[in-house]
Amino acid sequence: MGAAGDEGVVASAVELVSLEEVERLLAEDRLDAFGPAELAYARARSDPARRLAARLAAKRAAVRVLGGELAESEVQVVRGEYGPPVLRLAPRARARLAALGAGGALVSLTHERRHAAALVVLVSAR
Repeated sequence: MGAAGDEGVVASAVELVSLEEVERLLAEDRLDAFGPAELAYARARSDPARRLAARLAAKRAAVRVLGGELAESEVQVVRGEYGPPVLRLAPRARARLAALGAGGALVSLTHERRHAAALVVLVSAR
């Protein structure tokens, strides 16, 4: 997790998730961390586990950087207006964001055959 600085970054976190873990969650139907839109998006693609793994990595990174005992389900990863992913935060997560002095959160997702990763950056409210 980074510290606030002149560049406007309040904090950041990176998370890595194995596709094997998400495939297990899918097989056991343990998908409570994901919202309906996330599940629909992933299931409409050729490799849902890969899409969900990237989203799970983003949720975990966001929960870690926001703190405050948030649940992964309080962070949703949705497609933004122009296509890139954005974080949709539940009220408690938005309150944590504000308490940290951040005005927004940026997310970047990536995946390959066995792993997915996400970077979440909280940016200053200035």
